[in-house]
Parts: sequence; structure tokens; C-alpha cells
Amino acid sequence: MNEQVTETQPETTQAPAGDELATGLRDIIDLVAAGVAGSGEQVYRELVRRIAQVLKVDHAFIGELCKDSPERARIIAGSFDGTFQEGVEYALAGTPCEHVMGQEFRFFPERVTEMFPDPHAKELGAVGYAGIPLFGSAGQTLGLMAVVSRSPLRDRQLTEDLMRIFSVRAAVELERGYANQARGEKERELSDSEDRLRATVESALDCIIAMDDAGRVLGFNPAAEQCFGYRKQDILGRNLAELVIPERFREGHQRGMDQFHLSRQGKFLGKRVDVTAMRADGSEFPAELAIDVARSAGRDIFIAYLRDITERRNAEEERTRLEAQLRQAQKMEAIGHLTGGIAHDFNNILTSMLGYVDMAAERVKGLGDDKLSKYLGRARQSGQRAHDLIKQMLTFSRGERGEPRQVALAPLIKEWIKLVKSTLPSSVEIRTEFDPAVRDAMLDPVQVEQVLMNLCINARDAMRGHGRITISLRPRLCTRCECASCRQPVEGEFIELAVRDTGEGVSDAVRERMFEPFFSTKGVGRGSGMGLAMVHGIVHEYGGHLVVDSRPGEGATIRVMIRPMDGAAEAANSEVQPAREVLHQGLQGRVLVVDDEPSVGEFMQDLLEDWGLTVTTYNASVEAAQQFANDPDAYDLVILDQTMPRMTGLELAGHLLKLRPDLPVLLYTGYSAEISEQIARDAGIRALVRKPVDPAALRELIEGLLSSR
Repeated sequence: MNEQVTETQPETTQAPAGDELATGLRDIIDLVAAGVAGSGEQVYRELVRRIAQVLKVDHAFIGELCKDSPERARIIAGSFDGTFQEGVEYALAGTPCEHVMGQEFRFFPERVTEMFPDPHAKELGAVGYAGIPLFGSAGQTLGLMAVVSRSPLRDRQLTEDLMRIFSVRAAVELERGYANQARGEKERELSDSEDRLRATVESALDCIIAMDDAGRVLGFNPAAEQCFGYRKQDILGRNLAELVIPERFREGHQRGMDQFHLSRQGKFLGKRVDVTAMRADGSEFPAELAIDVARSAGRDIFIAYLRDITERRNAEEERTRLEAQLRQAQKMEAIGHLTGGIAHDFNNILTSMLGYVDMAAERVKGLGDDKLSKYLGRARQSGQRAHDLIKQMLTFSRGERGEPRQVALAPLIKEWIKLVKSTLPSSVEIRTEFDPAVRDAMLDPVQVEQVLMNLCINARDAMRGHGRITISLRPRLCTRCECASCRQPVEGEFIELAVRDTGEGVSDAVRERMFEPFFSTKGVGRGSGMGLAMVHGIVHEYGGHLVVDSRPGEGATIRVMIRPMDGAAEAANSEVQPAREVLHQGLQGRVLVVDDEPSVGEFMQDLLEDWGLTVTTYNASVEAAQQFANDPDAYDLVILDQTMPRMTGLELAGHLLKLRPDLPVLLYTGYSAEISEQIARDAGIRALVRKPVDPAALRELIEGLLSSR
């Protein structure tokens, strides 16, 4: 319980005398049963007023069964928007009351007017309904108590518990009105109802606690004993605030009690609120609390209905966490779709741009213009960087597998540092420490750059834009290391690529989760939480591991442990390979090119015709299919773009191969996620080429396909 809830509970150090305590307990039983004093009409009005107040509903009423017409009921007391009504009769048929009268507690949390053709429910604007039958001491049906709300009802258990307690008094009062017996008999009936009430309170699942106006405990049901860890006999008469309210809230509680005694008002009375309560062992837990107060025997008595909501709170937090993960996953999926479209369009542009640059470079060789050759070379280098950028975007969004090849890490990292310096503030210094004994490794260089980029961005953020990043490279023999992300032992020879910063270091709690997807210590909007998770994925794809060394206040070092190539493989791959050049001898054949991008189709036609081939180009796949059907033997080779409207390259290939099963078909694409090598082979396609195309590789491939015929 916290300050805002327990302000109606005063403190005291004095326990009540035995007789006074017994009298107080009897008052509490009456109060828990109805919270009112008196009889007849006064009781009914107070009952409906209080049940409407406690449950925060718009309408509440008590109805008795019409003895001369058991198909009808009469409202003997009703609180409708705070206005009392009585004497209204209505037919039970077609109403939710029909399912309550003489039966059992019913709870319809919403859509009442849709479920029951009840004109009165529509007039009241009913959305939620709860009702409990009223029975006499002999089990006879007396009537019912019901509540109606214009908004959905929420807590079924609490609603039933409270209505069951209030209904006991209502039933007693109804039976008392019917009976015409001696005073002693009425008292026995009341005593019976008190016993039933006591049983109800004792069996309630929620904590029910009663306190007098001096702050002393008067009632403590078994649920409260189990929840708080106190026995009823040990806590009765003691100060409640000192037992169940955390110390930091007690002063506020006392202020709230003082205010109530002055004004007879409390802003949290009759409401359900979330609070913090304290158990006997001093541990705290979240709880939901409802408080009511009434005068009895000249004093105030407070009734608290409390429920431990630890499990509900944990479930809400888990749901919130999962919703955040879902939003992040949806964001990443959206980025994936976006980058896929960008990749396709950019690769189309790069195909024609780099292709014409290569064609121009071939033609300029004979002119002896070194400057022009230099310019074209730089243009191609820039285009290749754009292509690598597209690959990085795809890897980030979709986890695209790399294309490993033998890589000398030191030169690669040096070139990368030249490019990345422009993205870091001048207040961040980059140093390198490279051991010349480091061997080559089989890696995708683009993914190596991506790992470095993520690690350096994390280092920059850890230093808050000021400090030194040291990138080191050295051979490393691991004997008793452990991977910080997969927790597997790391042993053997590795290449250690380390990124060290001068930031605040990594705490143990963060180290436990830093490689989890979506985990981030940065503020909202300052990171996706995927950077180190991607580092984990890339490094482990190549059989590597990650080791983290850090102490708070002393910076952090993340060591990427990469397997080196073995000596034989390194030697075989290190042999000088002849440079692949575009061959100049002419080719012969008829080629059909289909690409919906006119600039790419025009480039392909210029390139292939320059090699001596006869080329027909279409920008629409459907038109190409129709023309091919007129003369299937008119072509020796078909080159198709994959992403085209109305009919994809894969679909068009299937159509053409039905007419010419022996036809060599080459498929190229600017978005590798939409098709794989296996899918292409299964469809009968001879080769799959990625955009932007390499003219030398394309020529070699075409020459082989035409020669095979």
C-alpha cells in the first residue's frame, strides 16, 4: 500500500480492550455484509448506492420476485446514475436477469444489448451486466441484486466477491420483510446470515482487511494471512500501517487520515487503485486495492479489498516487452522490403552505368589516353562502392549470406578506415596496431567492413563522441577462452581483430545480453539493437567467436576471433591468377534479351552486339513471349531479367522452355533475395547472374553456353 491509498488509515499504539474488540468485530461483520445500518428501504438504498460506488458502475438495483407472477420482478431499490427509483416492474423474459433469478451469479462483461432483446437495457445504455440471485434461509428464491455499466466490466472475481458479500445482507433484509415472526426469530436469522457472511469472507480469494479509525486491525481473512505472512490472532488490534505499508509511504498515509477526519472525504475512497504493499518479511509487492468507509457505533471503520497482482504485472511487462520486439521486427521487415526495392532499382542503374564504363575503358585502351583511362577507372571504383553499399543494406535487413574469398585483413582494414573517418567526429581518434604475421582468412570483405562499422559505432557511442578507438590485428592462440555471445569454449589458433575504446566500459548486466537481438542501452530512436547481434551472426557464420574484456570506467575491448586459412589453402589461393580480360574475338549467335528497364536493355544490346552477336530486345515479358511463340527456333540464347511486371523472368523462362526445352536461358537479377541458385536450376535455367553484371564474366558464360550447342 502506498501513500495515495492508505491515507485513510491512522496510526495508533494502543490495542482495544477485549469487550471493545469483540464488539468491533461484530460491527465489521455487519459492515462487510452491507456497510450500512438500519433496515428496510434505508438498507436497500444504501446497499445499491454502495455497490455502485465500490464497483464504479452506473446503475445498481435490487429486485424481488413477484409472488403473484413469477415471470416478473419488481425493483425495490435502484440507483440509476445516482438517482433512486423503486416500484418498477418488468418481465424477466429476454433480460439478463432471467438467467440470474433463482439460479447463480452471472457476469456479462460487454455487448449486453446485443445478447438480450431487453428494451430497458437499451434505455440505460447497458454494456456490461453482473447479477447474483438472492435466496432465503430455506433456499427459496427471493429476488436478485444486479449492476449495469455503460462500459465493459473488468474483474469478474472481485465483482462476484463483493456482490456476494452485499447480497447476503440484501437477502436477509428481503426475508425479514417477508417474515412475520418474533424478534428472537429475526435475530436468529440475522445470526445465520452473519455466519454465512463470515464463511463468505473466510473463503474469499482476495484479502479483506478491516481497520478502525485509530488504525488498528479489526478483521484479517485467510487470504490476507497467506498473502502478508501474518496470522490473524497475531495481527488483530495492532497498527496496520506499521505492518503492511512500506515506511516511505507512512507519513503520507497519516496526512491522508488527518485530511479525512477534517473533511470526511478521501480522493481514493470507493476506487480501485494500484499500490505497493509490504509482507511480514519486509518484501514489497504490487497490489490492487479498493477501500470503503462507514460509520458504525459512532466510529469510522474502513474495509480494504486487496489483491496481489505480481503475476499480472509480470505478464503485462512481458507483453510490453514482446510488443516492443514485435514493433522492432516489423520495422526491420519494412526496412527489408524497402532496401529490396532500392537494391533492384540501384542495381539496374549500376548495370548500365558500370557496363558502359567497362565498354568505354576497352575502347580507350587503343587511344593511349591515360587521363581518360584514369577517370573511367575512378568512375568504376565509385560504382563498385555503390554496389557494395547495396549489399550492406541487404545484409543488415535480411541477414544475406556473404560471398567468402581469401582476404588479407590488414590492407582491407586500412582502406576501410580511410572511408569511415569521414563518418566519425574529429574528436574521435583512430589508431591501428597490425602484426605482420597475421595470415589471410576466408571471409566476405563487405561483411568484415560491416563488423568493423558496428563495433566502431558502438565504441563511438560508448565514448560519447570523444576518445580513442584502437583497431588491432594479431595472431592469437586461445586455450581457455569463452565466447561472450554463444558461451562456447574457444580453443585453437585464431586471428584476433580487436576494437578497443576509452569509454565507460560494459557492466556485467549489459555483457550478459549485449549480443541479443533488439537489446540496446541507447535511448529511444538512437539504435535498432541489432548491431552486435549482426556481428554475432556474421562472425559465427565463419566459425569465429567473440571475447569481451571490460571494466567499468576503463573502456572495453571486443575481440573478434577469426579462423585463419590453413597453409596449403593459402598457398594455393595466393598463386598469381591471370587477369580476366574481355576477349576481342567475335561471337556468333542470336540472342533474345528481355528487361523491363529500357536503359539496361539498351546497354545489353550494345554490349552483346559489340561482341558480334545478333540481339533482339523487348521491354515487356508478355510481348516477348508472344513473339517467341511465332518462331521458337529463331534464337540461340535468351537473357531474362527476373523482376518484371505481369510475368517474372522465372515465369517467362518456364513458358519459353515448354516451347524449346533445349533453349539456353540465362537469368539476371538485381535483388538476390527473390530467387536462389537452386530455384533457378530446378526451373531449367542454365545460369543465374547478379546485377550489376561483370562484362568479362558474362562473356565467358555466354561463350560457354553457345559453344555447348
